[in-house]
Amino acid sequence: MFEIHKPEWLYEALPYVYGVAGIVTITNQGNWLSMASGGLLVSAGVFTWWLRRSYRLEHKRDEVEHRLAQRKAADYAESVRRESERLRNEV
Repeated sequence: MFEIHKPEWLYEALPYVYGVAGIVTITNQGNWLSMASGGLLVSAGVFTWWLRRSYRLEHKRDEVEHRLAQRKAADYAESVRRESERLRNEV
């Protein structure tokens, strides 16, 4: 529903923009509403950063595991090929 394309530079900067906007809002205004709004902005920035970091770390780990599995499969296929070649040469 809200899938609007954002340029990558903007997408990557958003958590920091939220945090800075929140800090500016808290420090420049003196009433409780601006402090609450600023706190929510800072919280949104930290939460967005944490979600992205968690997602990227998990997918990086999955990618490494996938490459390791591919390497093991290739090594196994190579060992089977060498063994079959050795057996053919013995006959």
